[in-house]
Amino acid sequence: MRIFVTGATGFVGSYVVKELIAAGHEVLGLARSDTGAQALKAAGANVQRGSLEDIESLKNGTAASEAVIHLGMSHDLSDLLKIFEIDNQAIEAMGSVLAGSDRPLIVATGIGGLAGRGQFATEETVVPPDFPIPRVSEQTAHH
Repeated sequence: MRIFVTGATGFVGSYVVKELIAAGHEVLGLARSDTGAQALKAAGANVQRGSLEDIESLKNGTAASEAVIHLGMSHDLSDLLKIFEIDNQAIEAMGSVLAGSDRPLIVATGIGGLAGRGQFATEETVVPPDFPIPRVSEQTAHH
């Protein structure tokens, strides 16, 4: 299966890419830099140049794949709301290409902050409205 992976060179993504390739899948990894592209090629993946803000690149990578795993996140922590908006726009762009197909979109995000509230988080956990980090990837992906 050909799988498009955003965040393919990141902490989680680099491991996911290795596991997918080891399992016999073809990976198309999103890379925003020459260094990232070289790392993907060295891992045995194909490269889709672009970024999470490059909607056309995201749509092209999605259209060329049988599945999408979205692990990417902007790391400009000076503007968290902008990070969340970029994430939502990326999910919506990839989802618009997949709409009506049986091709999956897997979205991963962290909600580790709930642990500080004494809660164990699962896929069914509803993020409280007063949660300090309003990353709503799951809600966007459900649309």
